[in-house]
Amino acid sequence: MKIVKPMLLEYQEKATTEDGTIFEPKYNGIRLLVGNDYSYTRHGTITTNRFPELLFSGTPVLLDGELIAPGTETPDDFEAVMSRFSGNKVQEIIYMAFDIITYKSEMITRYPLEERKALLTEVLANIDSPCINLVPYIHTEGEAVFNLMKENNMEGVVAKRLKTPYLIGKRTDYWKKIIAWSYHDCIISKVTFGPLTAQLTDIEGNYLGSVNIGFTKEVKDVLFSRTPPYACKVKSRGWTNTGKLRIPLIISIEKTLL
Repeated sequence: MKIVKPMLLEYQEKATTEDGTIFEPKYNGIRLLVGNDYSYTRHGTITTNRFPELLFSGTPVLLDGELIAPGTETPDDFEAVMSRFSGNKVQEIIYMAFDIITYKSEMITRYPLEERKALLTEVLANIDSPCINLVPYIHTEGEAVFNLMKENNMEGVVAKRLKTPYLIGKRTDYWKKIIAWSYHDCIISKVTFGPLTAQLTDIEGNYLGSVNIGFTKEVKDVLFSRTPPYACKVKSRGWTNTGKLRIPLIISIEKTLL
């Protein structure tokens, strides 16, 4: 088994309607590469024994996709899939395949996206596993797909340009993610350094999570120069099952102290 680094995505602020582009749901799970008798994460962690239900027979292939766990209020539950990753073997999983990297043990990354999609559909039709599914996609109508994902509490959409190859280990605008952010008014109750971390609460003092990434220069200047508490605006990828903001980022900080 040779570890292949997957193709990565650029970020796009808004969903658009684009000719020559397909749009897929952005699932909230673990990026996983799956071969007939092995699997591993985008960082190369071998997961074959953790997910035995993903093993299959037939034509030797390497698939790229997202491992998810079914949610009760959303199609995917990030905390549930992480529970399975950490050893909870009773947790149900589903592998959503969106690309194919090798076919009959040969690299097919040079094939354009639409040819890889056709071959992926054919390969999955011959895999007898209820745990391995095909990621759906729609041509052109990015805004409509994004709005549908937002209505279903999903993370967003991925836009992919047709006629493009699969670039091993590269981050490229051939693939772009558009996140369905949620926005919140919060309080920065505490700031610590090394690494820089801002603790968030609501107005009543209930802990909502912490921010330690994605600081703009303007936000950093305030965090280093002012003593909490003070109000801020935050965007996040929704909520965790325990009522915390998921991957919150500080957009701006109010000028006045509380």
